[in-house]
Amino acid sequence: MRNALRAMMFFLFAVLVLGACGNSNKDVGKGPDKPLQKDNALVVKDDAEGGTLNAGSGYGFDKFDLEIEVDGQDVVDAEYAVAKSHSASYENKLANLKLEGTDAFNKFDELFMNIMLTKDTSKQDAIDKIMKWFGLDTYTKFDLGVDFSDGTKLDIEDRK
Repeated sequence: MRNALRAMMFFLFAVLVLGACGNSNKDVGKGPDKPLQKDNALVVKDDAEGGTLNAGSGYGFDKFDLEIEVDGQDVVDAEYAVAKSHSASYENKLANLKLEGTDAFNKFDELFMNIMLTKDTSKQDAIDKIMKWFGLDTYTKFDLGVDFSDGTKLDIEDRK
């Protein structure tokens, strides 16, 4: 047991020593044109353009407002806005679920990643995807407003 512990400690020590000696480039940090360290940050194209999931536009839109009624009863009311207020509220009365803040944002993440709305999504395709997500077959009122990051909008108002 002691020999195994000693061997493991020796191995860890060797890794630390060799890791500390790893930079063999002697020109690094010498002169005004050479930085001490390169910036190795990973930048995703959308991040560089200001679109991230944390900022909201990573989904492609800054505002999502949904209301669904079944038999005249309000069953889904979901509001997501990040452009100005960075707020979210999510209510699904069928599932007896009412969320605010971080919990609502997490639920919206599931919804948005599942339905994958884009500015080119047809109105019927948007309705079908959202109805499937909520497990609904029919509605008496479907009202959806989405403000995409590029300024386009998707507005659906349908009553049956």
